[in-house]
Amino acid sequence: MASKNSAGSAFQAIASSLCELGITTEAKKKDDDASQKESRSNHVQEFFRNVWQTQPSIFRSCQDACINKDCPLFKAIHMEWDDVAQMLHHCRESPSHAPLFFQNGNPITDPETTYANNPHAAYLDGCSIIVNHADFHHPIIANLCNSLQETFTRVNAHADDRDVLVVQLLGSKTWKVYRKVPIKYPFENEQVGKNGLGVDPSVFAGGLCFEDEEITLSAGDVLYMPRGFVHEASTHTQTATTTTTNGAIEPSFHITLALATHDWCIASILSDTIRNTLIDNPEFRKALPIGPCSEYGGAQCEVNNFLKQQLESAMSLIQTNVTSGLLHEQMTKKYSMHNSRAGELRRIITNRKRPIEDQAEDNCVGYYAACRLTLNSVVRASSVEERNRVVLEEGRLRGLTVREETMQSLMTIVALMKEKSSLEIRVKDLRSIAPTESMSMCSNQFICDFTLLSFARCCVELGALAVVKEAEA
Repeated sequence: MASKNSAGSAFQAIASSLCELGITTEAKKKDDDASQKESRSNHVQEFFRNVWQTQPSIFRSCQDACINKDCPLFKAIHMEWDDVAQMLHHCRESPSHAPLFFQNGNPITDPETTYANNPHAAYLDGCSIIVNHADFHHPIIANLCNSLQETFTRVNAHADDRDVLVVQLLGSKTWKVYRKVPIKYPFENEQVGKNGLGVDPSVFAGGLCFEDEEITLSAGDVLYMPRGFVHEASTHTQTATTTTTNGAIEPSFHITLALATHDWCIASILSDTIRNTLIDNPEFRKALPIGPCSEYGGAQCEVNNFLKQQLESAMSLIQTNVTSGLLHEQMTKKYSMHNSRAGELRRIITNRKRPIEDQAEDNCVGYYAACRLTLNSVVRASSVEERNRVVLEEGRLRGLTVREETMQSLMTIVALMKEKSSLEIRVKDLRSIAPTESMSMCSNQFICDFTLLSFARCCVELGALAVVKEAEA
């Protein structure tokens, strides 16, 4: 497949990376033997021939296959925690795409009361955060989705009603992908593990893909998951733990790119087209003579004869009007409508400018000051006047709920900042001011860069810390 721009297609880079198949086919085995088991998926066509909708696959270190650093996939894989913070801030401002918070697998039902809808506050309390439609909230993810449209025109164990590409960007995560597919090519109401539809025990007993082993995705890896395969993910295993240079456990961040294949099948396209064809005829809009009482309709034989006539008339209309050309036209229209709508929303985020209010030089505390904070920002203890300048919403307290493992160390940091009021320090260096004895082995593991960034953002928003200056460009 030819690239449409000098930066190169994102999916071409994925398909050209080292590929591990979840369920090796006979044809692939022959290829492996011929190449001494050093299989490399070099073309998008090969992906659609051997992998698409048939088996899960992992594409390793995809950044190495990018044509250059302008490739949208390369930029996505090299996102940093500052980018994640920017995305979380933007979705926090969006009432239609607010982030979802989960703690110990359970949803937080009232995030406004609990965390003031602040994803950083939720993270400090040990929550997992899900952002739907992340492509509407960060330009790098928006550009990645736009690039993938060149190819695709458009956490408990569960199966999805669409194919997905899982792109691991930061940290790592362990996945179990089960070999047995309970419902082939499921629709929305057939997704096992969701909405009360259980996973049959035989699926778990049927073993895992990838030689019956769990798999670990590291930054730059992409997992392709066909529709219907049951899977589950976890960061609570030794193999899924990534540590930073200071010994902290790095949290995991991945994006899931969904391909709405349930909308692309003949069952969906044909049923939609037939329905539209029939409702265009007023005769097929009338209620059938089958009602709650015998007086509504006629005798059983009369009703059957009427239904037979209606069916013959409908089939004749369908055979005359529903053609392969019309189906192709309907598919093209559906793709175009979806891509146009999504493309417009992505253009908004890629062209978004920082609000003037964010740029006020004296805006060193409060919500807008916290919004522009990065790991390289310099902070200090706020003055009494600055703290009083922060006006919180009615009923909101000036405090944080912090997970037990990090609470003592983080509280020590902010106490020392207040004690040494002249101290100015970069956010990423905050852990260095805490005495060694206050940093237990447990807290040391959990205070990573994103924990420090989330903590600093919350402290600036609440008025406990103030921004000295923004990070240098």
